[in-house]
Amino acid sequence: MQQKRLVIALLISTAILFLWSYLVPVKPPQPDATPANQPSPQQTATPQSTAVNSPAPVLGATPNASPAPIDSVSAAPHRVVSIKTPLYEAKLDTLGAEAISWIIKKNKDSGQEIYSVAGDKKSHVPLELISQEGLKRQPREAPLQLTIGDPSVDKVLAGTNYSVDGLDNVTGDAELTLTAGEKKRITFLLNDKATGLDVVKTIVLDADNYIADLEVTIKRGGQIVPQAKVRVGPSIGDQGVKSYTFYSVAPEAVAAVGDKIERHLAQAINENKNSPDRLTIPGPVDWGGIGDTYFAMVVVPARKLDGLDLQTTQYDYSANGHPEKRYLLTAWVPVPTDGSRSAIYTGPKDHYLLTQASTQLRQIAGRDSIDLEGLIDFGWFSWMSRPLAIPILSSIKWLQKLTGSYGVAIILFTIVIYSLFFPLKWRSSKSMKKAQKLAPRMKELQEKIKGMKQNDPRLKELQVEQLRLMKEGNPLGGCLPLLIQMPFLFALYRAITISLDFRQASFLWLPDLSAPEPYFIHILPILMAVTMIVLQLITPAPSADPLQRKMMAVGMPLFMLYVLWSAPSGLLLYWLVGNIVGFAQQFIINKWTNPEASEAPSPESPNKKTPKKGSGTAKGT
Repeated sequence: MQQKRLVIALLISTAILFLWSYLVPVKPPQPDATPANQPSPQQTATPQSTAVNSPAPVLGATPNASPAPIDSVSAAPHRVVSIKTPLYEAKLDTLGAEAISWIIKKNKDSGQEIYSVAGDKKSHVPLELISQEGLKRQPREAPLQLTIGDPSVDKVLAGTNYSVDGLDNVTGDAELTLTAGEKKRITFLLNDKATGLDVVKTIVLDADNYIADLEVTIKRGGQIVPQAKVRVGPSIGDQGVKSYTFYSVAPEAVAAVGDKIERHLAQAINENKNSPDRLTIPGPVDWGGIGDTYFAMVVVPARKLDGLDLQTTQYDYSANGHPEKRYLLTAWVPVPTDGSRSAIYTGPKDHYLLTQASTQLRQIAGRDSIDLEGLIDFGWFSWMSRPLAIPILSSIKWLQKLTGSYGVAIILFTIVIYSLFFPLKWRSSKSMKKAQKLAPRMKELQEKIKGMKQNDPRLKELQVEQLRLMKEGNPLGGCLPLLIQMPFLFALYRAITISLDFRQASFLWLPDLSAPEPYFIHILPILMAVTMIVLQLITPAPSADPLQRKMMAVGMPLFMLYVLWSAPSGLLLYWLVGNIVGFAQQFIINKWTNPEASEAPSPESPNKKTPKKGSGTAKGT
């Protein structure tokens, strides 16, 4: 949702660029006040409900309580089960039967290895999804914890060593390696005589899939408890991100509740005045989880259940000496306790992978409403960018197969798009030149009208002439066709930020097309701004005022340089190549529509005089 800032900036820039002389006086423009910052909708939205049932050991237990094993439970050794597959590596701890590590290794679709952004080409860092900050908490915050809302029982569920069924060795840590086509069923068992609690938690891991099955059975006094909740989080995502910026989104909570997708930022939940750090989302939950820009963990219950809870904890983080507020964000997703088969998706937020996973999850859960593509945030104009982003992805992937480079594919794609819009650019230039030619007369009319009284009989006549000139040289005639190109820019931005194909794709000096340049001097944004200035100088403007033209030619590119300084390299590459292609197109248009040619009377012009018959100019007289 933070990408709304880019949309606003681009729209403001376009409006100012084309309509400057009609929105402000013709005199040298005075800089207006900086537009007020718009509050984030997530931060200003009032939660539908703030009542929270005391879920989770963290919510119900004493803050400094230790997760040591409970004496009343039958003693079980502490063990860590490590699972290695071609796609991921996971570690499951018998203490609470929780996940303490989940590393994504490979893109299932392309087979490309995946690493954290914390590394570089020479030293790769594993892409860990589980927050180490959460594991350091007391009591510990880790994925797959269970809660039923009873503090005494929740303490047992989170602070007890479960016994493990499904392993060859009965003591000590265990390591399992699954090859292609293999599945492994691991069952955690707990029996507590003091509370009459019997728990069976089974996880089925698949070597060929990011989806794991989850089956939970909880009995108390021999009776199935009504419902339980499983922890997703806290803050699932690439833990190597050193700083969250405008283009690098912090983990957010996403869930399909009722008939809509719910998105909640951690900061908004933390600052909720009615119920700080806690939020309950009413309605039946289809799926729910936590994810950042590229990765997520989602629980899909066997059937829709009410009771999704969100929880945050703020902590201070510092990287490279820059302090930053961060949040541990958890989603407590309701799951059945009768052993029904729920599912966990832990992997990339890629369109193609999510489409495949959704098909499988519909079969597992037996309902057609599951669509994990809701994890992807297409922004304000999702109705516009979503239908374009998928074809753009397909086109660039096809070009990449031909060229072997996503950078070259973006360049070719840009050339094709700008070539298709060349007729619109031609129309725009003609409209702008006509508006520029009429600008002195418009200025003269504005000055006359400004000094007239309302009852002056000449006022209406001048206003009619002004409207005629505005219609004849309306810059909107060139502005609106060019605005058609904007959805392609937005859609490409969405494609880059939500497609795993661009992540770690290198080009020339750029190590990652989905990230900004890692160097102190950003070459690509500077080249983009310089080419934008040149393009602005040769592009016709509706105003003939040279001062206004210079301000727009320099001020707007500098403003966009500030906005796009840390934008993904792939987006800046598209913009840079577009400027270069636009320069070539504008040079041709200017040559073909020079002022002398446009002012010369056409053969059909009534002003053109033809010699009469018998005149002295005729040959042979």
